[in-house]
Amino acid sequence: MRDDLTFAERMHRDLRDVRWPEPAEIRARARRRSRRTALAAATAVLAVVSVSAVAVGGRDRAVAPLASWADRRLFQAEPEPAGRAEIPQEALLEPADVSVPSNVRLGDTGLGEQVRVDPLLESCADGRGLSGQQTVSRYSRSQTLLQNDTHGQAWSSGGPVLTQDVYRLAPGAAARFFSGLDRIVTACAGWTEVAPRPLGPGTVTVSVAHTWRAVERDFAGDEAVLLRQALSQPVDVATGKPLDVQFPSDTRMVVRVGDLVTVIVPATGLGVDLPSSLRWTSDAELLELGRTAARRLCVAANPSC
Repeated sequence: MRDDLTFAERMHRDLRDVRWPEPAEIRARARRRSRRTALAAATAVLAVVSVSAVAVGGRDRAVAPLASWADRRLFQAEPEPAGRAEIPQEALLEPADVSVPSNVRLGDTGLGEQVRVDPLLESCADGRGLSGQQTVSRYSRSQTLLQNDTHGQAWSSGGPVLTQDVYRLAPGAAARFFSGLDRIVTACAGWTEVAPRPLGPGTVTVSVAHTWRAVERDFAGDEAVLLRQALSQPVDVATGKPLDVQFPSDTRMVVRVGDLVTVIVPATGLGVDLPSSLRWTSDAELLELGRTAARRLCVAANPSC
């Protein structure tokens, strides 16, 4: 009986030393194994066809080069980089970190997501032939902070406060990301968009020039940029006349720590006529938030801070 207990204790001790893969790593391995199985079946069919062709043609041709090429090109799985993989919730900003109060928190996770800084900037990049600059992440986690109605507040239920996306990039991609972003921002100075906009009781097709510029740089983490998009006075495409309306500017931050990149978007532009409880008062406030976000990323970055 003592031998059985000793064996069980030894097994329990050995199991504690086993490194179990992350859930996303298990799923990724399963997908790669499925692809390898399918490719192996396809290669086997090609090998049979090749052997049949040799028999019919009377030629003595070896099929080993095909198998060798398949083994090198088709069956070689991309190794998973060492270090942390999935992004924990602790790497994101907490509601208490944000000066604008919120009481609703929504979140999501993803695999193989494109790094999204600004959808309009992406549209400009496509138009300028720079879509190849876009980066795909290994893992991602996102959140949206909302402020619900409070007693006596005239703001609609679920008013947006902030959105944050955190992306884990492949080795080397994180360091190249900001140089690619700079190329797109430079190329998109003065990009003109023609699109329908809700104005007054209806919708008007307007022409608006967008200009992005870096307001601040390198204020947090390994790299950081505070981007602001300014919009020109809109012109009614049908009449060619300027409209007596101004669209608010848009501000967002991009911060990198190691292989993690976060995009933080205050859901309201500075100076927009909103309740004071939803306003971002200054760039200094946003820069401090960026520094807090960098400290949060340290818990999950490769290499760690």
